[in-house]
This record gives sequence, structure tokens and C-alpha cells, in this order.
Amino acid sequence: MKTMGLLLLSLVVVVPLLNGQGKAVHFKKLQEFLPAMELEGFERKKPTGQTQTTMGMATSEAKVRYVTKQREQENEMEATEEPQLSIEITISDMGGTPYWQMAAMAYQQEFENETEDGYEKSVTVGKNYKGKESAQTGDYKHCTLEFVVGRFLVKMEADNTDTVALLHNLAEKMKLADLEKTSS
Repeated sequence: MKTMGLLLLSLVVVVPLLNGQGKAVHFKKLQEFLPAMELEGFERKKPTGQTQTTMGMATSEAKVRYVTKQREQENEMEATEEPQLSIEITISDMGGTPYWQMAAMAYQQEFENETEDGYEKSVTVGKNYKGKESAQTGDYKHCTLEFVVGRFLVKMEADNTDTVALLHNLAEKMKLADLEKTSS
């Protein structure tokens, strides 16, 4: 009976751990799927990334930032202290971690929440990818678009704006179908 209990325990705990783990896609490959285009009024920074394995779990992520270009002031006295807009796009490979499918399922639910300072709701990006968008519309403006593409989590954040359409436009220009094929 003890042997049967240990076998059952290993089937419930160990097998899903092993099935969920695999080699993470290297961050250099993930960088190929980040938006590469220039945005009017923004400067695209150099992409960054990391790939690591810890305790048998492999993770990888690639990032790129866009920041508003600094305007040249004709007269230093006219300098305004406008907050700098920034956008950060991150692609994370969740496939090398146990139970990544359960984390991805969190994006499958339908919901909508609203407060006086913003909202959060479920969305579909590019007609295929479930996710959520949120925006803080109070004194501090910030918006986020997160969605799952295969085994990858794509997270887009913008500071000093609550215009989520900007993030959706960027997502539409990404090679999401090609990224999804990389999951296989």
C-alpha cells in the first residue's frame, strides 16, 4: 500500500513538473519578436534580455523600451517639466517552468472592473490571444496590456499615459503568429 501511495504521489507531483519543464527559448531569439519599428516622437532603446536555469527550471525574457525624445528648447527659460512617456515591451518564456499552463489559464477568464482611478478588463489581442488591459487614469497615468501567445507572456506597459490603444497598435505590428510557432 505504501508503494502504491508513493507511486500515486509521484504521478501527481513529479510527472507534471517534468512535463512542464523544457528548454527556454534563448533571449536573443525572443528579441527577434519585439517591435523593431520606430515610433514617431520616441527613441527605441537597445533590447535587453536574459536566459537562466535555476533548480531545473528554465526561464527567458527579452525587453525593449521606447522613451519620448527630448525636445530641443530654443530658450532654456522655456524648458517645461513634462513627464517623459515610456513604453516597455517584455516577452517571457514560461514554458520551462512547472504549471505554466495554469498561469496562462488566468488570462482565459472574462471580466471587467472599474474604479474612479482606472479600469481592468479582459481583451483579445490580434483576434487570437487572450489577455487583459488596465489603465490608471488619475494623477499618475499608466497602462498595461498583457496576453499569452503559446507559452509566452507578452507584457506591454506605458508610463505617463493611459492610452491603451498605443499598446494595442504596437501589439498589432508584432510577429505574434511567428512567436506562437516558436512554442512548438
